[in-house]
Amino acid sequence: MREVNKSAKRSRNSIFRREGFPTAVGPIPFLFLGVVCQSSMSLIQQGVAVLGIVFARQYHLSLAGLGILAVAPSLGMMVGLIPVGWLVDRIGPRMLLFLVAGPMAVLVWIAGHATTFGSLFASFFAMGVTFASVPGAGTKAVFIAFAGRDRGLPMGIRQTGVPIGSALSALLLPHWVNHWGVAGLFSRLAVIVFVGSLLFAVVIPGTSPSDTKRRSISLKQFWRVLAFPTVISMLLVASQYDMLTFTIPDLVRNHGLSLSLAGIVLASAQIGGGFGRIGFGSISDHIRGGRPRALGWTAFIAGASTLGVAALPQHMPIDVLIGLWFIFGIGAVGWNALALTWAGESVPAENSGLAMTTVTSLIYVGAVLHPPIFGLIADQTGSLTYGWLWLGGCLWLAFVLLWLRQIRLQHTKPV
Repeated sequence: MREVNKSAKRSRNSIFRREGFPTAVGPIPFLFLGVVCQSSMSLIQQGVAVLGIVFARQYHLSLAGLGILAVAPSLGMMVGLIPVGWLVDRIGPRMLLFLVAGPMAVLVWIAGHATTFGSLFASFFAMGVTFASVPGAGTKAVFIAFAGRDRGLPMGIRQTGVPIGSALSALLLPHWVNHWGVAGLFSRLAVIVFVGSLLFAVVIPGTSPSDTKRRSISLKQFWRVLAFPTVISMLLVASQYDMLTFTIPDLVRNHGLSLSLAGIVLASAQIGGGFGRIGFGSISDHIRGGRPRALGWTAFIAGASTLGVAALPQHMPIDVLIGLWFIFGIGAVGWNALALTWAGESVPAENSGLAMTTVTSLIYVGAVLHPPIFGLIADQTGSLTYGWLWLGGCLWLAFVLLWLRQIRLQHTKPV
């Protein structure tokens, strides 16, 4: 038994060994720069929702209108991701990031200088189209660099860039926008995303080191293997974007928190999500049932937490709110890397970039639809509680579907 444990420990450590790693830097610096790249983009993309209350006051938006504006970057990413997936499988993630870094920064600057709601929405949408290159290139880069090694943990680490960016946006953007204004803030964010993208592009391998023969997959097979991961992801993404969009309005209205304190609570959820992505990524490398089973756990945690948020009395102490949202974030944000790894590993390696960006693109369909639906329910009922209940229903549906899949696989397992 002791020898088995030592063997497992050596297997885990080998993920991060420098020997045979196909980049100019080791696995840990490579992942660090990948997180920096993703965080710099997510700081802006997720920050649109964090700054939503600022835009709502400026343009006199309802909750449904706020939800529509908040998903504009996601809508752009949804449109851009499939072309990005096709490109990244052909020209590689390194070249893609080099080509897109400049236009992406310019569009961020333009968004900060929009003067009407229509131009602001259009700018956020165009910005989102270029943002699609960051997750597309980043996930493919991890697949290339960690070929032949466990990918769940590295993917989870890279994907922490999303909650890190979200946490930073919740903590910093409310202060920065008060200090610099919208135009000054977005000018500085343009520099951040440009530098972050180039730093990662430099260390990405130029070619895909694969010792496998090229395999083809038909369009029918492609969609058949990706259908279930996509459905689950479109349900789970509701937790991530509804939480991001409506946590601050809920905390300000129902618990009397200031904008800054509400940002701290939201940041605690993103920190929890970062732990969730790393933890569940590592767990999924070593448990029976792998990525889908770990996804079921994230759905359960997020669904239970959502019901807790809906049931909270008004004016709760901030330490209670921070604790609840931290647990909420573990499930609500922790699922993403599992879903993308599941998708990428379901097809031949040569198609992994397209598989991951296709699922991500369809995930953003959910990201675009869910916040306006949540906001509409809250507007019609006059209470955010019913929006949280709707969200809980989506998460419990995902949990049940994953649970039924697990049962079916156990019953069809050959004896």
